[in-house]
Amino acid sequence: MQVGSRRGFLVAAAAVTASASVGACRRGEGASGGPLDVSAGADLPVAPESVAADGTTIVLGDPAAPLAVRLYEDLSCPACAEFETEGTAPYLKRAARNDALQLQFTLGSFLGPGSKFAANALRAAVDQNKFADYHELLYRHQARVRKSGGFTRDRLLELAVMIEGLRGPEFDAAVLDTKYRDFVEAADDAMGRSPAKGTPTMAINGTLVPPGSRAYYTDRSSLYRHLKKVARATG
Repeated sequence: MQVGSRRGFLVAAAAVTASASVGACRRGEGASGGPLDVSAGADLPVAPESVAADGTTIVLGDPAAPLAVRLYEDLSCPACAEFETEGTAPYLKRAARNDALQLQFTLGSFLGPGSKFAANALRAAVDQNKFADYHELLYRHQARVRKSGGFTRDRLLELAVMIEGLRGPEFDAAVLDTKYRDFVEAADDAMGRSPAKGTPTMAINGTLVPPGSRAYYTDRSSLYRHLKKVARATG
């Protein structure tokens, strides 16, 4: 998995192979019927979206949920795109929609102006409760956008057309005027002060996933088992 490093704003490459079990329950895992047991095809409600009291965290799901997974990401980071499209991030979003956990995002912007524009647009999408859909869309189109120079305000608006109900005078103005620049800078500063050394980085109930547990980023079953263990310990 590629990891975006804050040191020198470099992106270091490493190999990653997404497990075939990503996004699919193995036999026996759904026996408890708990909220973490959510399949890829489950019909789920839209999760509430909010900005936490710290002013730097976007929360997907119930902010009062006792199980919290924080993701440190930069929208221009190729490894984040892998994690969000091929890894365990889609499962985490389903779990948030199923009231199993709150999913917290700290959006860094250390990989250039495009990251700042994207973080600002995503903050604006929270106002329309479209963050989750737009966040997924931007990562799906990240590779193509990178080849053409990265995220710009105009490209972000062009992509937003694909999300029903997102485009409108309020959202468009927020993107074009970089309305949430203070949020963008504060979120990037929060990442800089965090223990995260690169992106993507995951923390579960405040504890960073150790370097030797990269399977939590690629293998749905490994992450599921760990989340169940943490939930039992905190319950």
